[in-house]
Amino acid sequence: MPNWFFDENLGSIPFQTTSIKTDVGLVQKTPFEHDLNSTLDELNSFLQFEDNKKITAILEKGNFDFIFCDISPLGLHFSKMLGIPSCLLENFTWDWIYEEYLSQENNFKKPIEQLKGIFRSANLHIQTTPICDPVQDAHAINPIFRPAKKDRMTMRKSLGIREEEQVILVTTGGIPQKYSFLHKIKEDRNRFYILTGAFSEYERGSNFCLLPHKSGHYFPDLIQSADGVVGKVGYGTVAEVWGAQKPFIAVFRENFRESEPMRNFINQNIAGAEIDDQTFQNGDWIGDVESFLKIDESKRIISPMNGSDQAVTIISEWLTNKQVT
Repeated sequence: MPNWFFDENLGSIPFQTTSIKTDVGLVQKTPFEHDLNSTLDELNSFLQFEDNKKITAILEKGNFDFIFCDISPLGLHFSKMLGIPSCLLENFTWDWIYEEYLSQENNFKKPIEQLKGIFRSANLHIQTTPICDPVQDAHAINPIFRPAKKDRMTMRKSLGIREEEQVILVTTGGIPQKYSFLHKIKEDRNRFYILTGAFSEYERGSNFCLLPHKSGHYFPDLIQSADGVVGKVGYGTVAEVWGAQKPFIAVFRENFRESEPMRNFINQNIAGAEIDDQTFQNGDWIGDVESFLKIDESKRIISPMNGSDQAVTIISEWLTNKQVT
C-alpha cells in the first residue's frame, strides 16, 4: 500500500506508516486468476509470525487504545499477544474463503483452523454488507464507501470531457491489468471511456483516456463523473458504485467464494448486468453498453447511508464504555 494512497484519502489528517507484510490473501496471477500452490507456500510462512520485531517494538512503545484490523490476521495476532483490545472489520475472513479450496488442496486445513482462532479473538467485530458469513455477535452495517469530493461536471471538466457525452469507467480494482480491447473502444464514437490500470503514464485519445493508478484523480470522483462502470467485482468497487448509485457491468472471479454473496447484493441493489471474464477481455460488451446505462428506479436510493458512519458510532461507543465483548 503506497503512501500516496493514504495522502489521497486522509488529506490533512496526520498519520505515520510502517511498511510491513500484514496478510497473504490469495496470490493473484491476474485480476481474475489466483495461484493456490503459491498461496499455500506464502500462507504457511506468514502464519509463523516470525521476523516481526519492528511491529512489536512499535506496539510496545506506544500507548494504544486498540488495534483496528480489516481481514488481515497480523493485527489480531499481536492484539492477543500484547493484551491490546482489537476491532475486526470485514465482509469475509480468509478461513471462510480458503474452505472453498479444501476439496482441491487439503493442506489448507491447518491454516484455516489457525485463522479461525485468530479472527475469533477480536474484542469488537463489525461486518460490512455484503456480508459473506454472518456472525451472531457481530455488528452488521451498510457498505463502506468513499464519497466523491468533486461533482460530476467539475470532474468531467478536469478530464476534458463534454457535458453531453456518455462516459464509461473501466476498472479491475487495485490489481494491474492491461486491456486487450482498446482497439474496439477507439471505434465507439458514441461514448467516452476512462480506463484505469497498469499504465506507465496518462494517455488521451479522442474518445478515451488511460489513467495509471497514481493519476492524481480521486477514484470516487471518477465514478461520480461516469454514467456507468464496467469491471471486476471487488468490495471497494461494489461499495463505491452503490454509494454513487451508478449502473455496473460486473465481471466476477470464478472459483472465489465471495462472488455469490456479491452477486446477490448487486442483483438486488445495483442496476446493470453481468458478463463473464472472456466477454470482458474480448471487449464483446462494448456494443451492448447502451442497454445497461438506464438507472433501475426500483433500486435507487436517494441518499445511501455510509457504513463508515455506522462503524465510527459503534467504535466510539465501544471505546467510551470500555466495552470488550
